[in-house]
Amino acid sequence: MTKRESKNKFLSGNWYPVEETSTTELKITGELPRELSGLFLRNGPNPKEPINHENYHPFFGDGMIHGIRVEDGKALWYKNKFVTSPFGFGPNTHVLKHGEKIYALVEGGVSPVIMDSEMNFLEEEPFPTADNKRFTAHPKIDSDTGEMHAVSYDFGEYVNGLGQVHYVTIDSHGKLIKDQIIETPSRPMVHDCAITKNYVLIFDLPVTFNLGRRDDDSNPIGGDYPVVWNDKHTSRVGLQSKKTDEIIWIEVNPGFLFHIVNSYENENGQVVLDFCRYERLFDFDNPLPMGQKPFLTRWILDPKAKTCSEEMLDDRPMEFSRVHPDYDGKQHRFGYLLNDGRLNNYFKHDFEKSETIAHDFGESCQAAEPVFIPKKDAKSEDDGFVVGFVYDKTTDLSDFVVLDAQNFSDIPLARVTLPQRVPFGFHGSWINLD
Repeated sequence: MTKRESKNKFLSGNWYPVEETSTTELKITGELPRELSGLFLRNGPNPKEPINHENYHPFFGDGMIHGIRVEDGKALWYKNKFVTSPFGFGPNTHVLKHGEKIYALVEGGVSPVIMDSEMNFLEEEPFPTADNKRFTAHPKIDSDTGEMHAVSYDFGEYVNGLGQVHYVTIDSHGKLIKDQIIETPSRPMVHDCAITKNYVLIFDLPVTFNLGRRDDDSNPIGGDYPVVWNDKHTSRVGLQSKKTDEIIWIEVNPGFLFHIVNSYENENGQVVLDFCRYERLFDFDNPLPMGQKPFLTRWILDPKAKTCSEEMLDDRPMEFSRVHPDYDGKQHRFGYLLNDGRLNNYFKHDFEKSETIAHDFGESCQAAEPVFIPKKDAKSEDDGFVVGFVYDKTTDLSDFVVLDAQNFSDIPLARVTLPQRVPFGFHGSWINLD
């Protein structure tokens, strides 16, 4: 089998892992906005050799962070490093800053890892007052309080038969101030959560813990993740109070979500949730995260009537949704997404006008998750930049691309060509350093 060719989709082409490297010699096309001063970091799986092509699953690949440092219109350096953890597995899914700490994150009961602004991984213990360091890849930060809210599950607890998830709150100084157990008997995979002014949303959906695939010799597809679509599961969303232990459960249509755009409470006290909805995922004979396409969808959850209405907002499949970071839990107008499939379009959806604008990178390019960076003196919600890594199949290299969010379809403001490709991966963040 030739390198970068595999029967496993997640070891083929630009999924194939790369080696660690660094450089200070970076070519810029266009002009980097001078007000950008910070780091763009992106996490993802980068399995180490030897790799079992038959059974490799990207959710278990070794974490690797790719980073670029930008200041005063210059690209100072690019680095990529394996995530090294004093606690075991190196988180491979997300990286973000909370308070004064930068965390590499993953779900399933694994501890975050703290890193510095030079991409050194530290021995420092996260959330030092917490007895258990389990966390999630997708916490939400309340910009008003500085608190970080998370819904986490633990495969170790699931294996031992404990059907529960944890609602965790971390204060602005990195101290755990709440770890509430929420009973979820089917042991669901909870990849994301959402916040509003008064609630944290718990997604108890029909992808649930199941080791049965590992005992089935007839399984024709390599790769395994211990969750399976569960037709017997009642789909529900929990509106967990931020202030008390009270939770309101609302039944919803069967489906699954990896990622939300955002959630907020409207003037009627209803909870509005915008997200990328899958009709079905993780069938028993398909353990890879493939199958039905995700579509931008809105649920309106009524905590008094305990009902949920549903509306599909765009008929083009899209994923990896992001919003202005200060709007988590507040009413938003814009969301930024990646087209699912060819990966060559970014989308900017206007929820007020029900319109979607596309930025087309061309047939030879495949983009990763878009991240919005607000300007320091922003006059409106979309006054800022959209950035991300974009792989060019013709050069077999990747660029760091900067778009003007208000002139979204125009050519990029800048492209910084990296010394190698950035394999497809998961999530990242812009880290301001001034």
